[in-house]
Amino acid sequence: MKIRKRQVPVFVALFLFNACAMQQTGRVAQDQPQRHVPLFSAERAIQDEWQEILIRGKTEYRVTASAGRVAIRAIGQNSASGLLRRVQVDPVNCPKIEWSWRVDQLQETADIRVKEKEDVAASIYLMFGDPGLLLTPKQVPSLRYVWTNQRMDVESIVDSPYLPGTVKSLVVRSGSRQPEWFIESRNILKDFERAFGYTPKEAIEAIALFTDNDQTKEPVLAYYEWGRLECRTDRES
Repeated sequence: MKIRKRQVPVFVALFLFNACAMQQTGRVAQDQPQRHVPLFSAERAIQDEWQEILIRGKTEYRVTASAGRVAIRAIGQNSASGLLRRVQVDPVNCPKIEWSWRVDQLQETADIRVKEKEDVAASIYLMFGDPGLLLTPKQVPSLRYVWTNQRMDVESIVDSPYLPGTVKSLVVRSGSRQPEWFIESRNILKDFERAFGYTPKEAIEAIALFTDNDQTKEPVLAYYEWGRLECRTDRES
């Protein structure tokens, strides 16, 4: 089953997700009594109304079953495009993120520090602040959790060669051996402060999944299963 997507013009996509026309959908409430709050899931991909962000070509995103799991499969086609959805998350009340992903193939010559080699096998963007509308785009601080090759050490933080000072990549996992699912758990507040040097001043207002191979042209295959937030309960607030 293909994911139904709305396309955004290329000139907007060049802001790397920070300047997109978006409809407000799938708001994440901060006052829910439950601890775990869904952020995204492959099973709800159509209901979540992901929007496709086109930069160069089209990475193929498709809901599929893999090893008994339903996931959003991303196949690079010498492309750079992603899926984005609008959320509303207070990182103070919801400081932790968890997600499940897998990479079967990655680009061995990629280097996220260099424009000409800046491909990632899998990544999740968190955008802090309102990215704006189509005609009035804004660049907002964006923290990107990345799975790339072994060129980069885990926990490395890399300033984007395209949007320095605006997009910071944090390497969560490097290399790909036998295909295996991994569940990641990160403290958003601590990671943001490490990357930017200050605590976030705005709510998280958009997330994006992004896999690309337009620079290296090397095969890439990744899966995104689900993501969720760990939020404080009313008693803990």
